[in-house]
Amino acid sequence: MSCSMTIDAVRDRSKTVTRRKVDSWQTLKPGDGLILIEKGMGLPKGAKQVVLCEVEVVDVRVEPISLMSSDVRYGRQEIALEGFDPNEWDPLEWATWWAGNHGHSIPILPDSWFPVDPLDLRGIECRRIQWRYLDEYDRSRVEVLKLQGIAQELGRSADG
Repeated sequence: MSCSMTIDAVRDRSKTVTRRKVDSWQTLKPGDGLILIEKGMGLPKGAKQVVLCEVEVVDVRVEPISLMSSDVRYGRQEIALEGFDPNEWDPLEWATWWAGNHGHSIPILPDSWFPVDPLDLRGIECRRIQWRYLDEYDRSRVEVLKLQGIAQELGRSADG
């Protein structure tokens, strides 16, 4: 999963949540592993993806992006979990910025990310994904579980 706008927050492990388009990551579920990368698309020819870390998904849910601004306390907490400074973003501004960067056309006020009409965010949903960072022990355990799963699959094939 690309984290190109929040690389530093991933590196310092302050980012534990991301929001994606609602029609993406539909099969993701708690317990799934992800590899976070700097950039996934638009790499120059021959360039390789830079791996930042491995994480385990702990929560996936669909929610309206307007929840960020309708509950300001929630919005500020989520901005921090997204790896941004909640003192630099108003939750309504952040929600509008997110919507605009995910294909939604929201008219904004000059020199800001504030929408002309906050109701423009109504009906826009996002997929909220939360994770925990894996340490060396966790990564080893995940590899063992993967190998056990492969062995079980081979056993089923041999039985079958």
